[in-house]
Amino acid sequence: MKFLESLFRLSSNDNETNSSCPTRVQWCSNDSLGYQLCIYSPTVLPTCILALIIGLTTSNSLAKIPGKFPSRWFYTLTFFLYGIMMTSAGILHCFIGDERATADFLTLFVAVVDVGLTSNIAISFLFCGLCDIKFFNPKATVTKYLLFICYFTIFALWTFGILNEWSWIYHVLYDGVIVVCCGLYLLTQLCLKAGRRSLPIMIVGGIYGALGLLATYFSDRVCESEGPFWSQYIGPEFIWFLFSDISVAFLYLYVRRANEQNSADDQIQKYPIDFEKSPMKF
Repeated sequence: MKFLESLFRLSSNDNETNSSCPTRVQWCSNDSLGYQLCIYSPTVLPTCILALIIGLTTSNSLAKIPGKFPSRWFYTLTFFLYGIMMTSAGILHCFIGDERATADFLTLFVAVVDVGLTSNIAISFLFCGLCDIKFFNPKATVTKYLLFICYFTIFALWTFGILNEWSWIYHVLYDGVIVVCCGLYLLTQLCLKAGRRSLPIMIVGGIYGALGLLATYFSDRVCESEGPFWSQYIGPEFIWFLFSDISVAFLYLYVRRANEQNSADDQIQKYPIDFEKSPMKF
């Protein structure tokens, strides 16, 4: 299980060979019974709590959008899973230390949930886009079965990859799946006439997501620019988590705005108004 420890360090940018990024901050306290509770990377924890709030509120809001919204179920599930994923990420990064990365089944479970949901959320967005352009039928049961089969496959690959120490698993299932699925989702939205007016909102969200991901790739430079003190608190991991929250919030605004615009266009087509006969309405 040494690979789980290396995977944990890779995902949290805690690399002993990286002289620019210092060791993660730990806040520890002892209770009356002598048990020690430590919080690692304490500044990351608020971003995970914020993500849970975003996931719950946005999924609930999308579920209640009035009017025709064929992909409602898929979008609602996607944003809800984001909150769950970031909750597991908070547990993994803030309450499970490196020394416990090989300790027990619970650590393995939380790690698989974290990285597995990250990959599956990207796949969910791809399904949302394919349903938007009617490549998949969002109301068909087979579409939901296909999505859950993808979920199961991703979780299985992550589990076997960690247990068997597949060195390629992180870059393929994490980086690769995110880039490919999110890129394809963007292409599907470019095909939608109603969504084009709201594209700037999605582009802003995409920029935040890309910047957060780049911060993890160029973590050495980020730590050098921030210095040894600030990089402990607002380093690459914090930037990735915070920018992910901002990105998902903008994606929610895009989905809601695009759907509202689509509903408005449907109403205009359903009830056309003659400007010459009804000038007072304008």
